[in-house]
Amino acid sequence: MTIDELKAERERVLARRNALVSRVTVGDRTVQYDLAQAAKVLADLDRRIAQAEGTGRRRHILTVASKGL
Repeated sequence: MTIDELKAERERVLARRNALVSRVTVGDRTVQYDLAQAAKVLADLDRRIAQAEGTGRRRHILTVASKGL
C-alpha cells in the first residue's frame, strides 16, 4: 500500500471508531463494548505510515560493561 492509501485507511478507521458507541443502556441493562481492537488497528496503521515515510522510531542500543567486582 502507498502512503496515501495508508492515510486514507487510517481516516476511515478513525471515523468508524468515533462513530462507535462504547456503552449502550436499554432499560435496566447496560452493555459496554471494548474499542481496543480499533485502537490496535490505528496503532498499526500509524506504525506502517511512519515506516513508509521514513520517520519511524529510532532504536538506541546502550552497551553496559562492568569489571565484575
